[in-house]
Amino acid sequence: MNSLQGKQGWVRNSSGWRLWLRAFVALCLSAVSLLAGAAPLLLWEVSGAGAPVWLFGSVHVCRADCFPLPASVESRFRRADVLAVEIDPTRSDLTGMLAGLGGGEEGSLHDKLGSSDWRRLNRQLSTMGMPEEALDALSPAMANVFVAVSAAQRAGLSPMHGTDLHFINLAQSQGKRLVELETVERQMQALSAGSEREQVDSLRASLRAAEDGTLRASLDELVGAWRRGDAAGLSEALRKAQSADPSSRAMFEDLFDKRNREMSDAIVRLAREGRSVFVVIGSGHLAGKAAIPDLLARRGYRVRQLNSGD
Repeated sequence: MNSLQGKQGWVRNSSGWRLWLRAFVALCLSAVSLLAGAAPLLLWEVSGAGAPVWLFGSVHVCRADCFPLPASVESRFRRADVLAVEIDPTRSDLTGMLAGLGGGEEGSLHDKLGSSDWRRLNRQLSTMGMPEEALDALSPAMANVFVAVSAAQRAGLSPMHGTDLHFINLAQSQGKRLVELETVERQMQALSAGSEREQVDSLRASLRAAEDGTLRASLDELVGAWRRGDAAGLSEALRKAQSADPSSRAMFEDLFDKRNREMSDAIVRLAREGRSVFVVIGSGHLAGKAAIPDLLARRGYRVRQLNSGD
């Protein structure tokens, strides 16, 4: 009898234990599911200026599989009254403006590089179909841009799949107000920062990186960090890129540090108009201590990085 009672008690207790175990496992699985679903995004919410502002880190070149974007990102765009971008690449006058900014310096690019590096540049840009005369008229800084574009193309990345272009097209189709935070001239000024010697040295460094594959690896690293919503990873990738090319220091300072301050001012001015703003800006401007989210937080705004569960 005692044996039977003991066995029945064990069964009762073990049944209860199994129920508790199942509940615990279910709870753990739910927690894991929630944590897995709440992936970080390169999306920040800024409050304290009246209407909300959202900052989304873009990649200017990407692949078709970069889409669809997370629902949390698309929903913030739909809620916004205004779309703000660095510049609008769909402007009809952009090509003429770039042509006017691409050269104009004394001496040909061939002479600045020397024959050996000139041939290396031509090999890297051979797929772009640029006439040699047009290439020779470029500034070293503009040629550096084309080396990066060519490397992106070889990696399967295209501006047609850039996330800023995605939102610009949506805003235009929906009649949403579109605002540029800066000018083409300002971007080219930043890309051309530093002495001519530094620009030529930086172009040579880009050619080496394109030839040995490190430029493509850097692009893949940046896109990978963007996919993960990894702001720290983006900051580290940019740090490594600058360390690999010391001659680009002045360019990096102007391209990121100075422009971050300028675009922060522009974002604050927009926020004070009282209309909600969705800002799409290069991811590199949102990563690190001198990035735009940090600058806005220092000015007293509440800044919070969102995840896919928000």
